Amino acid sequence: MLTKKISPILYLLTVSFLSADSYHNINGFFGEKAAGLGGAYTAISDDPSGAYYNPAGLTFAYDNSISLSASNVTRTNKEYENVIGPGQGYTRNSQNYIPNFFGIVKEYGKYKIGFSIVNTLNETFNRADQVVNPIYYPQVNSLRSYNIESANQIQTGISIARAITDKLSVGATLYYTYDTSNATNTALVQFANKGFNSITGTDNRKTMGFNPVIGIMYMPNNKVSLGLSMRHQFVTAGNRLTNGFATSSGIDSDSIVFAEGTHKANGGSIGQNVYKAGPLNGRIPETSEVRAGIAVFPTKQLMAAFDTIYTSGFKRNSDQTEFYYLGGSRNELILKDSDVQELRRYATFNFAFGLEYFLTDNFSIRAGAFTNKANSRNISWMRTALESANRETGGDSETLAQTANGSVKYQLSSLRTPIRNEYVNLVGYSLGFSWSTSRASLGLTIVRETGSGGSQIDSNRPSQQMSYESTAIYVIVSSKNN
Repeated sequence: MLTKKISPILYLLTVSFLSADSYHNINGFFGEKAAGLGGAYTAISDDPSGAYYNPAGLTFAYDNSISLSASNVTRTNKEYENVIGPGQGYTRNSQNYIPNFFGIVKEYGKYKIGFSIVNTLNETFNRADQVVNPIYYPQVNSLRSYNIESANQIQTGISIARAITDKLSVGATLYYTYDTSNATNTALVQFANKGFNSITGTDNRKTMGFNPVIGIMYMPNNKVSLGLSMRHQFVTAGNRLTNGFATSSGIDSDSIVFAEGTHKANGGSIGQNVYKAGPLNGRIPETSEVRAGIAVFPTKQLMAAFDTIYTSGFKRNSDQTEFYYLGGSRNELILKDSDVQELRRYATFNFAFGLEYFLTDNFSIRAGAFTNKANSRNISWMRTALESANRETGGDSETLAQTANGSVKYQLSSLRTPIRNEYVNLVGYSLGFSWSTSRASLGLTIVRETGSGGSQIDSNRPSQQMSYESTAIYVIVSSKNN
């Protein structure tokens, strides 16, 4: 009901609920070898970054190893095609300079102890748009919007590994997770009848938790290595605060919309009417991941590695009921399913393959390929067309009871405004170069990801095509003491 008071074009370009690229489970690589091999590192993990991929591999790391890597340029481009008219699309860009990994390994008797800091997510979108006479919205003359969105996740942890036999090792890492998401939006829509809509809003979330990783590595001979690791995200605390203010004239000129919510309560007013809704989400998905890998060393110069990565789905329920006080004794209760859309994830199965070849004793080249499938629901044009048609005709809910004092309605889950509105499966490639000595190494890796799929930015219209491309350059410096 709240969004019906606001122009759809204003809504689709200003309201932000999600952090950066939450539509995929693989967000960057960590460490020199792992980046160059496209993430196929579970059966190797013999440097400080092994704490993240498979802590059992730390058993084979150099004593006093230190690794620092920086993704000095990460540029992501999302283009939503024909959103506001033929040839009138919508583009989101992010460019960052970020250090993404620091790790150290030290030997204590029969154990290897590690410490690492992993910046698993760091994206910032800062954009300004001005659209004149959008074809799909003839009632609009112009739109101006200004958006700033940022998302960051840091995991800090300690690791321990030990060799059980000369062929078998085990290890574990305990990461503390700190995840934040912030968005600020301002927009102005001018209508053909000289009226306008304006909106401002902020959305801030902080989530804390733990992400333990356990691993095992087995080397049946000096030509083959097998690795397995498992992790699970646990959320221990989270909070959220949002607020929004909208005014209009010409259309709904007597309407002022105010909304404010936290992880404990959520509500606001629409003109003279007051509404109350369920608490906002202050958490992140608590998914599990299983990595299985194999590495082969046919010659002294050549190595090949292959990984499979399974990430589980996730679903959480919370009260989504909305209650509207319409004045006097008239009230409206809207019942919804309890699924928290922001947290819904679908399971993915990804693959990574990498090669390393030493051209000389000190210089090596690495190449990799990997998949990065969407963890959102597949977006079908036919399904979204039927759902949007239903919304336009007011068929988004069923009246269960009607009295002189109000009504009770149920909103179909499939007709709720979709929050996770992108579905793009990605394919990526990596190419890296490394110069190493017995004491240190320096590496440079380029990673490229591309894909195309569907999106539904405006829930009142069928889905549109979108394309995704991202390029990252990793610079990695390591030192070791053998």
